[in-house]
Amino acid sequence: MQLSTKKNIRKWLQRLLWLFIFFGVVRLNVHRFEHNTFANYEKAVDYGRVREVKEVINPVIAAVFYAGKESPKTDVASYMNHLENYRTQNVKMAVVPQKITPESQKVLEKLYREIKKHNKISYIVLVHQQDCDIAAHEELLRQIFLTEEIELSDMTDNVAQTEKNINAFLQEPESFVVFLSDLQKNITVPNSDMLIEEVAYLAQKNHYKIHIFDEVDTQLAKAWEEDYASWFEDNSTEESGLAQQKANLQTYINNYGDGLKKYFALNLELPQRQKAIWPQKTTENYRLFDRGYVYVRFFTSGNREVFSRAKVGKNKGIVVGAIEIARKAAIKIKQPIEKAKIYIMTDLEKIEKAENIPLVNYLETDDGVYVQYHKKIALLSADERPDTENELLTMLLQRAQISEDVALRNIEFYKFKTVEINYEN
Repeated sequence: MQLSTKKNIRKWLQRLLWLFIFFGVVRLNVHRFEHNTFANYEKAVDYGRVREVKEVINPVIAAVFYAGKESPKTDVASYMNHLENYRTQNVKMAVVPQKITPESQKVLEKLYREIKKHNKISYIVLVHQQDCDIAAHEELLRQIFLTEEIELSDMTDNVAQTEKNINAFLQEPESFVVFLSDLQKNITVPNSDMLIEEVAYLAQKNHYKIHIFDEVDTQLAKAWEEDYASWFEDNSTEESGLAQQKANLQTYINNYGDGLKKYFALNLELPQRQKAIWPQKTTENYRLFDRGYVYVRFFTSGNREVFSRAKVGKNKGIVVGAIEIARKAAIKIKQPIEKAKIYIMTDLEKIEKAENIPLVNYLETDDGVYVQYHKKIALLSADERPDTENELLTMLLQRAQISEDVALRNIEFYKFKTVEINYEN
């Protein structure tokens, strides 16, 4: 055969190969467009951090101003009791939220009860501006302090005289002044509330000290004798990355697990020759197509495992991986399937294994193991993982069909966590 003929044959073979690849890609994308099975940009392990509507929690904050003197303590225990310390004695003023909500009422009730416990309050002035829940505040003060001596004072009327009257009132024993203001907003925006400026002036004039009271502080108070200091120490107990991913996946499953199980079951129960049923993306179910790793184990009678398959590193949507595994099982498994266990996996975290340290020492109770040696791979979920080192390595190598002669230093080990969905036929 002439050299030019060989070149022409090689050229046309290359062209045919590229044409085959082109048509394969086109066919794949046509399938994806027909069924809309493109994976989302989002990863399921990041669920709750992308596009999700999060509840905004605004803290309820009150400021308590007290005179810088305290009654003598009779024993050491008194000094250690958070509820009897100087911050709740000799209270003269407080700044509390303007609006009475279920959250703010809970905090204000605790604050007022604590003040009442360590102070004799007979006369109260309620200082306010417009748009305040004045009647609700007055009723709450009356109920807790058991006094009818509550005077209302509008700070916008004759500011200079009102300021003078309040200062004189503060000098009287058993007096208590309550100012209604959004403390959080007005502290972060200077000069935004004339009432807050008056509070600061009166506090400085009378040399009052300040204590910020909120729901968190109430909880800390209860924990004082147990280990109060531990709330402020850095104990480096932050969750691992995999643990955070697992928590995100659990939230994901709580919201979309039923839909995932629905399409898994539909496709598992279809006849072999029938085409897969794909969900159509809607605003309600589009998160089913978040990218993620899926592993499924199938069981027949007697809880006997007959088949397992994983979709790892395929960059697929979770529902797509689950449907593909379901269709593969429907074709391969001849026995009746009684149940299946669907595992949604976190990312794989590589284990930097030292030669003299057992693999099990790197694993937590809920960690699965993934092994890779060249193109040979296998995995074990946490609930099928043997406890002993020898059994674990033997099972991993057998599953991946890796020879026992291969040195462990040449094998890559990874760990992962899972959340599970149980399917029963």
